[in-house]
Amino acid sequence: MNRTLSVPFAFWIVLLSVFSALIIASIFSALDPSILDGSTPGLSTYISMFVGQAFLIVPLLIFLNHKQLSIIESLRLNTISKQVIIATILFSIGAMIIADEINILVDMVIPAPDSFLQLEALLTPDNPISMFLLIITIVLLAPIGEELLFRGFLQKYLEIAWGDITKAILLSSLFFAAIHFNPYWLIQIYLLGVLLGYIAWQTQSVVSSIIFHVIINASSLLFTFLGESAESALIWRGHINPIILLLGTYLFWIGLKQMKIVRVV
Repeated sequence: MNRTLSVPFAFWIVLLSVFSALIIASIFSALDPSILDGSTPGLSTYISMFVGQAFLIVPLLIFLNHKQLSIIESLRLNTISKQVIIATILFSIGAMIIADEINILVDMVIPAPDSFLQLEALLTPDNPISMFLLIITIVLLAPIGEELLFRGFLQKYLEIAWGDITKAILLSSLFFAAIHFNPYWLIQIYLLGVLLGYIAWQTQSVVSSIIFHVIINASSLLFTFLGESAESALIWRGHINPIILLLGTYLFWIGLKQMKIVRVV
């Protein structure tokens, strides 16, 4: 694949995929009157999210098919063992707990803007169809599409083109963070991208990073649904309970260690 396109063209393919998805999503979201009056998002908003995320990978798949390139090889869609799955789950749960504490620390320095109240409303729809679309979009479509695009395609191509794994992970993660258009969560998303990039390379499969991404998104959505009841179980004096944080750190380390052992074996 390294003889098929240049590095700038690889980035352009990713940009085309992202902006095509945004344009299609915008067309559907424009049908929702809540965009203008600031009320609770309607069904059209959730349909737009669903369609946009579903379309994210389409331009890339068209390109790979046009070039007659193997989708499995080009997107690092290799199978993984049961041991790698378990290691990835442990690693992901640990990372989720540590990330929650990082979010708390960031919020202490830079409080969340008022616009995040609208985001909370978006993540708590008031009808079952919207809820179903939201869950499918955030828990499945977003992790699969974004991992195939960024870790499966872009990062793998940069690894081959540059011959520098670290540079490929850091640059693709920066691009990943930038396209989320969220300055407040830029650092968290970037660090998440680095972890996703690392395990995709470490396990030589984007399936691992998809599992990680699914767990992170699903847990974030679950905590949003649970609200204060989740906070009371996890928070102690304004921070993640030290026992839970220690457990998360241990799971993170065990999962990381196991992934390295499996790769060596």
